[in-house]
Amino acid sequence: MKHDPSLILTEDVDGAPVRIGATVMVVRTEPEDVLSERFLGRVGVVVALVFDDPSTQYPADPLIQVRVAGVGEDLFFARELVEVPEGHFVAFGSSSSG
Repeated sequence: MKHDPSLILTEDVDGAPVRIGATVMVVRTEPEDVLSERFLGRVGVVVALVFDDPSTQYPADPLIQVRVAGVGEDLFFARELVEVPEGHFVAFGSSSSG
């Protein structure tokens, strides 16, 4: 049996780019970013930090597991997420012109 060295942490890590429970929006910052369109522009909550190669990623470069209500969960790089300040409401869909 092969030992999986990955760390999946559901608690805050000093030096990580985000905190567990943070509200984030999924964005595309690089043209070559391959994001699932169903997550793009959506707001979700950070639920875990995943370190596939802890010796090189820990603590500052994890994959970030985000849960988006009604869509599911996926892993993202820090550059693909923008933190949404607490108390801010982000609306999607058509805008009203009035």
